[in-house]
Amino acid sequence: MLAVVLLLTTAFSMNIIAGAASFTPRFECPSYDNPYYFSDMNLYYDAGWGMPNCTAYAYGRAYEITGKEPKLCPYNAELWYGYNQNYGYYNYGQTPAIGAIACWSYSYGGGHVAVVEQINDDGTIVMSNSAYSGTMFYVSYADVNDPHMGGYSSWYFQGFIYVYQQPDEDVDIVEPADYDAGAYSVSVSSLTLRKSAGTSSTALGYLSRDTKINVSETKKAGGYTWGKTTYKGKEGWVALQYCEFISYDFIEETTVAPTTVAPTTVAPTTVAPTTVQPTTVAPTTVQPTTVQPTTAAPTTVAPTTVPVTEPVETKTQGLGVGDVNADGRIDITDATAIQKYVAGVLKLSEEEVKWCDFDFDGQVTIVDATCLQHYLTYAHLVYNR
Repeated sequence: MLAVVLLLTTAFSMNIIAGAASFTPRFECPSYDNPYYFSDMNLYYDAGWGMPNCTAYAYGRAYEITGKEPKLCPYNAELWYGYNQNYGYYNYGQTPAIGAIACWSYSYGGGHVAVVEQINDDGTIVMSNSAYSGTMFYVSYADVNDPHMGGYSSWYFQGFIYVYQQPDEDVDIVEPADYDAGAYSVSVSSLTLRKSAGTSSTALGYLSRDTKINVSETKKAGGYTWGKTTYKGKEGWVALQYCEFISYDFIEETTVAPTTVAPTTVAPTTVAPTTVQPTTVAPTTVQPTTVQPTTAAPTTVAPTTVPVTEPVETKTQGLGVGDVNADGRIDITDATAIQKYVAGVLKLSEEEVKWCDFDFDGQVTIVDATCLQHYLTYAHLVYNR
């Protein structure tokens, strides 16, 4: 019996290895009885964020391809590439490969992930996808020379995560490396400058995409590598996973030489005096007019009722979008504040209103509060798994 058990176990293990070694492209939606996508095996399905969802699909597809639980990011799609860079679970780079996960971030917030299923001889890349609150499954195409890798112009292509490596595959792979001091360029739409190294530290400001910075010191904290830099006169720390290394040489600050304007001398002008002859105007006699008095009916103005609002309190520190009360945390209090603002019972500053726009659509509605509540529910499920 022991021999039979060992034989069956060995056969099962060999099936998994064989399945991971041979790649079969997926061009159709997985069935609902597929446990890689529709069971507690899938981290996102288990947390209540199953398909349609790009992260749930890519996670399940990686599980299906490799035959083992993926060590992929458990958060939003735009964080996948930096998460893998930081922890070094898989090789990564800019060259497409069969079974690789393509990663994008959006200029307006958020991101997308897809899986490379096929690379044709003409340079066409075929990828499988799922879309949050949209299409359960779809196939997309890209050209190997497209800088957006098939995404829209507002999508920033971060790179590929090589969860599946074919034997003897010729791929330009970037090995995980330590971050060094030097010059960097911000590669996401908004990067937080913090007072100290750590995601819970006070936010001092925000750096936009392509901002060039000099990093004088690096350290690891909270799963990220942080770089010490100075931006707009403020010294702080940024997560280098969201920056692109430029060189070991610092970038010189741009100095604009002051311009000197020579004074102009205006010659004084002399105006000859003129003599005006006095004119005599004959007096006129105006007959007096009599105006009849008018009686106006009194008008009654209805009193106006102004809703009582809470006072505006200016807050200059916090996490940014989602942290409406700027207390350094995103929680149910912030969702409640958005609901009160939409209902007109809470008055917020211009800066706080921007922090309410959780779905980045340029306006504050009840949808922002709902999205924030979904986010909190997801985070609770993931952290308490």
